Amino acid sequence: MIRPGRPAVVDPVSPDRVDLAADAMEASGPIEDERCPPGKPRVLFVAIVNNVGCERVVVDMAQHGALCALISPPDFYAASVSGLTRHIPLPSFSSVWLTSLFVRRRLEQVVRDWSPELIVPLDDIAAWLLRSLVATRQLSAGAREILVRSLGAPHGYRTATSRHLLMELAARLGLRKPHHAAVTGAFADEDPSDDDWSFPLFLKTEHTCGGFGVEVVQDRSQFAQRVAAQRRGGSGIRRLASTAKHALQRAAGFDLWASADMIAQTHAVGRPAFRTVSTWQGRVLAGVSFVAEQIHPEPTGASTVIRHVENQEMAETAAALTEALGCSGFVSFDFMLNTEDETATLIEMNPRCVGSCHLGQLFGQDLAGALMSEVSGRQHTLSAESADEQLIALFPKELDRDPKSFYLSSSAVRHDVPSAEPALVAAHERDLVARHPADARLIRRHISQGPVDRPSPEAQRGHYTSASHLTGEFVCNASGSSGRDR
Repeated sequence: MIRPGRPAVVDPVSPDRVDLAADAMEASGPIEDERCPPGKPRVLFVAIVNNVGCERVVVDMAQHGALCALISPPDFYAASVSGLTRHIPLPSFSSVWLTSLFVRRRLEQVVRDWSPELIVPLDDIAAWLLRSLVATRQLSAGAREILVRSLGAPHGYRTATSRHLLMELAARLGLRKPHHAAVTGAFADEDPSDDDWSFPLFLKTEHTCGGFGVEVVQDRSQFAQRVAAQRRGGSGIRRLASTAKHALQRAAGFDLWASADMIAQTHAVGRPAFRTVSTWQGRVLAGVSFVAEQIHPEPTGASTVIRHVENQEMAETAAALTEALGCSGFVSFDFMLNTEDETATLIEMNPRCVGSCHLGQLFGQDLAGALMSEVSGRQHTLSAESADEQLIALFPKELDRDPKSFYLSSSAVRHDVPSAEPALVAAHERDLVARHPADARLIRRHISQGPVDRPSPEAQRGHYTSASHLTGEFVCNASGSSGRDR
């Protein structure tokens, strides 16, 4: 699996030599920073995948008065945020599993020398690893205590990071969800063609993201072929690569327990939607919901233009799962929203922040402020101007989808450029221009200028494609040219 974002930098230094460098860094003494005044909450972010958009929660927390530190490779977007107090670098490898080998050591160092009060994962791999290190008791007591405080009750960790266990929990709670089943030998030999198993189906491999591991199966024959291929494990080279990957995962500390390697799931009618919340000890502190107007790439990419919605079922489902899992920190839940009857079908959970958390302030929900207030015991919520626009073009995602998008030129749409973060904007601009050289001038103009009056998006956009209706999945991208998030 290749880490997305800017072109991967394969560190020529061996892991042993990197460890020697880490020893030298630790021998130099504890982490100190004159910019760390006492009394401000210290928040540590951990990123293994360069998810586009999740750096905005770092900006948001810094604006709320947090002292922010980051563990990540040096070329990640989050490392460009001006509010960072400390950046603890991970080595840059083309494999996220190699990078993961160094997280535990860096984490222990920061906990010992910087004493964070909250730890926030910025991607699915980091969220899985941090929970795994607690579950498998591979950390010092101090590091484990801070992670439990940050992520919530350990009894919910496996369910929060497992598609199958999440669907099982939702069924027990009586929540609206697609029909699902673990794909085992017995299930694969049955005929999934009754009313509950109408095609198309989704086959979803556990602990995958970025379009990997999510596949649309159109009929019984394709289902049988796909399951048979999964059993065989592919070619000898693929089996060898899988064995090496699992060895790296075990060495890094991942909890490789799984109730099923793959699940089958029926599709749900509607449009992709999500609710992102800040939580504390099983309680929702604040939350905001959006429905996707555009996603990229079709049909299983992330949202690039979103519309704010208020939906009671989405809010109630998120609250029920948060309580059952004992969540703390940021989490998000994906749905298919039926716009005709407003029913919301739970699809998946993201056990970490998403790139739209900061937008809650525009609609009266300060997610970061509520969490900071809970952690510190002091008020950290900020007053923000309410949004006149209900549609938001996410930066840089909509520019990446189509630099000529009419959403970027409409006064009815807010283009969410973080103008107060020039280094971050410049990093995204470089990558956008590299991917769209013919539209370089247009990209720079959209970044630097506000929208102009054009026909509304509703007057120009068509209906969602049938493929989008069928999939409706938001997934982090763990491979390819760029990482994506909500």
